[in-house]
Amino acid sequence: VRYPYLLLKSVESMESNCDWLQRRLGLGEAGLRKMVLRLPTLLGYSVENSIAPKLDWLQTRLDLDDVQLRKMVLTLPSLFNYSVENNMEPKLHWLQTRLDLDGEQLRKVAGHVSVLSTSIDILESKLDWLQTRLDLDAEQLRKIVLLLPAVLSYSVEDNMAPKFDWLQTRLDLDEEELKKMVVAFPALLNYSVEANLEPKLCFYEEELGLSPSEVRASIVSAPARLGLSLKKRYRPRLEVCRAAGVDASLVLSYSTQTDEKFCKRVGVPLEALRAA
Repeated sequence: VRYPYLLLKSVESMESNCDWLQRRLGLGEAGLRKMVLRLPTLLGYSVENSIAPKLDWLQTRLDLDDVQLRKMVLTLPSLFNYSVENNMEPKLHWLQTRLDLDGEQLRKVAGHVSVLSTSIDILESKLDWLQTRLDLDAEQLRKIVLLLPAVLSYSVEDNMAPKFDWLQTRLDLDEEELKKMVVAFPALLNYSVEANLEPKLCFYEEELGLSPSEVRASIVSAPARLGLSLKKRYRPRLEVCRAAGVDASLVLSYSTQTDEKFCKRVGVPLEALRAA
């Protein structure tokens, strides 16, 4: 038995905890099961002395509605293991001060709950590295974190550093261009080089017939183009452009426009694109 002390708890006591959690968080059977499987010790915690005050504190401190609170706890039930006084409050206070966040911004960042499971020292080291590597001012650093709170959970060695180096080498970027791209579109850090970014750059060059310098200019000016799907956005548009004898380079130039605007711009029927 992994948690032998639970054998000392009565069935009635554990049932009471389950019932209370379901009522307090509006959980269905699946949600309750998910939470208990991820944190079995929850069945042994005191509702009055641990579970209830911790939920009340989280909801008040981050100004969460009931839906937001439920989502947060379901995502990271181990929050119940953390001390308010020694862990969560110091961490939220540090985060709010370090990034100069207002209440709404703090809620957004803390909503990526792995933040609360990471030590201040590790969070600080990531922010310091990111700020130094890209020569960011405080506002630029805050912008990146607000657009991509998950950046606080990314490994410097395994994700950020090699991805920045690859982007810089692959697109021949100087330091300012790299910074501009990451500040404008931090979601670049979400994408795999091998499975996502490199195939897209190859598509632009090989199938759209663009030179490396043309691709570079297009991506630096609008890095969000790298966030669009090859399967759902680029390839269907290339197909209809080829069928209509339209310049394929327009697929990238107008990639961020809606299907309706794209079709109007290049002079192809919307119905043809939807069929593709």
